[in-house]
Amino acid sequence: MIGPLLPALSSELGLSYQQGAYHSVALAIGVTGAASFAPVLQGRLGRRGCILAAVVCMSLGLVLLCAARHLAVSLAGGVALGVATALSVLVAPAVLASRHGPNVGNATAEANLVAYLGLLAVPGVVGLAVATVGWRWSFVLPVVVYVLYWLMVRDIDFGAVKQTARAGSGVRLPGAYWCFWAVLTLGVCAELTVVVWGASYLEGARGLNRDDAIYASMVFPVGMFAGRFFGVFLMRRFGAAALALPALALAAAGAALLLSTTGLFAGLAALFVCGLGMATLYPLAITLALLSAPGAADAAAGRASLASGVATLTAPFIVGALADRVGIAAAFGVIPGFLLLAAVAFLAGRRLRLDHAAF
Repeated sequence: MIGPLLPALSSELGLSYQQGAYHSVALAIGVTGAASFAPVLQGRLGRRGCILAAVVCMSLGLVLLCAARHLAVSLAGGVALGVATALSVLVAPAVLASRHGPNVGNATAEANLVAYLGLLAVPGVVGLAVATVGWRWSFVLPVVVYVLYWLMVRDIDFGAVKQTARAGSGVRLPGAYWCFWAVLTLGVCAELTVVVWGASYLEGARGLNRDDAIYASMVFPVGMFAGRFFGVFLMRRFGAAALALPALALAAAGAALLLSTTGLFAGLAALFVCGLGMATLYPLAITLALLSAPGAADAAAGRASLASGVATLTAPFIVGALADRVGIAAAFGVIPGFLLLAAVAFLAGRRLRLDHAAF
């Protein structure tokens, strides 16, 4: 929600690009803070408790973000959303790994396909609010969805947190895991750059008015959804390790097209290609990370939530700071750099991982 809301929020509060990027820092503070206490939270709350806390934090975060009349209030909303993000990542991958075992890659791809419907719908939710009651009411529909979700899942048995993960210090994750953790972090960096700044990019670099930029920014999540849809079938056939480099290459090709063209339609096509390529980076990377740490799903998932926090802290803020100095179009040049580093990290992880057949 932060990305589509940012143009209106920045305009009303008089924020620069860098000040707008403070929201990604607030988000990262929430993610890394919660992720740093992952073993404690998992042990005290359990998986069901983490889900309830995530729903509450998501609702609170959106209310604060939409009601903010001062930067400090919207930043507080960003922190709450970050905590919700970490709590979600603490639960979902661990549950999938414990229930699906060696088929966790397929399950993760399918789960992320469904989950991405949320991001696909967000610009439409904000646009609908803008066209009817004003952008500050954008929180209403998502909060209703969160409440209905909790009512549907509250009686599900999500399983117990493993004692080794709860202890935290007793779990030692292998070197290959940390390489794939880096792939996860860098992939999220590239994705967040477009998610947070996509609408601002279309407004500042491609000349669209604010409302049209919000709707046009849906091209990226549409590409992401298409990529994750086909990614489900590809992961069933080829596995995560075989798909990682092609996905990175496709995302890089989209980024190169975005940086080398100036026309509106070429830019939209580039965003779509970026979405296709980036779509599977998260499910591929988290699958590789989980497979490289057998028997430690909760600990691996907890550290994976920290990866999201690191990415949220760095990528959008770097882009926002650069945009104030060289413009939003030039600032998007960091995307190929993220993808190149992710490819290097993947190759290092594959070299460390001896049991390639497990992928």
